[in-house]
Amino acid sequence: MKVRRMPQSIEEQVLAFAVEQIKVRTKAADMEITADSVLTDLGLQSIEAVLLSGEIEDQFQVEIDPADIFAHDTLGAFVREIAGRIEA
Repeated sequence: MKVRRMPQSIEEQVLAFAVEQIKVRTKAADMEITADSVLTDLGLQSIEAVLLSGEIEDQFQVEIDPADIFAHDTLGAFVREIAGRIEA
């Protein structure tokens, strides 16, 4: 019997995409990155925030100010805001 995977929510899609982009752009590749991860603990610098914002904008067709990333304590808080913008 083949198991059908349920489609991911927008929030799950943004989180998965952001995690992969953070791993590529920082030294956090070996870390477990989750929605509860504190952004400053991931080594995300301002240039990576700009690049991450651009990648999310391109992937999900949403406008992001790179400063929005640092306005949130955790990756999950940032992702929830972005998912809300996409769904609006």
